Amino acid sequence: MGTFAQIAENRRSIRKYEDKDVDTNEILECLRIATTAPSGCNSQCWKFMLIHNKKKIADIADLVTKKEEELLCTVNMKYEPVYFDSRINVLTFFKNAPVCIAVYMTRLDYYDKKLEQALCEFGYTYDGLMELFGFPDLLSVGAAIQNLLLALSEKGYGACWMNDPVIAKAEISRYLGMTSEEKLVSLIPVGIPAFTPKGKKYKDFNEVVTVIE
Repeated sequence: MGTFAQIAENRRSIRKYEDKDVDTNEILECLRIATTAPSGCNSQCWKFMLIHNKKKIADIADLVTKKEEELLCTVNMKYEPVYFDSRINVLTFFKNAPVCIAVYMTRLDYYDKKLEQALCEFGYTYDGLMELFGFPDLLSVGAAIQNLLLALSEKGYGACWMNDPVIAKAEISRYLGMTSEEKLVSLIPVGIPAFTPKGKKYKDFNEVVTVIE
């Protein structure tokens, strides 16, 4: 357990998991906590796919591996086999976890329809609107992910917020039956930690915080 500050400070990204199953109900409770996060316009622009199936997780890892190989080929990158193996290990260690959570971002429903219409008629796309207003959709999903990571940590689970597997977002989404309107933004493996990294070094507080009075 511990205070909120202790949980937040001690949470680490876990990349190695014990060969043990997890309690789906406990993960679902953590996801419930994730969905209480603040969101732009209270749009709650997220969806979570809880994958508790080793075969499906392995299939997703295969999709990521194939996409990485295609990507390196497309950019004509020269590399040794050991480099490729290392890259795949970094991209697909989620396959060793008993559970993976695919995090999707859905369309944010902006509250001011009159302004939204005027901006769209002026030439703004949806993505342009999100950039104009400071990416409230991404910030919303990020807040939900943080809630999720802290809730999992409180229960003793290890997790890692992964973005590299998103290179295969189209293939993964087709495999999971998601639509093009739902954007994969992260894949989060969850399990019992087999190794917990040591404390990390933070930037000096005064370097990142400025007080204006």
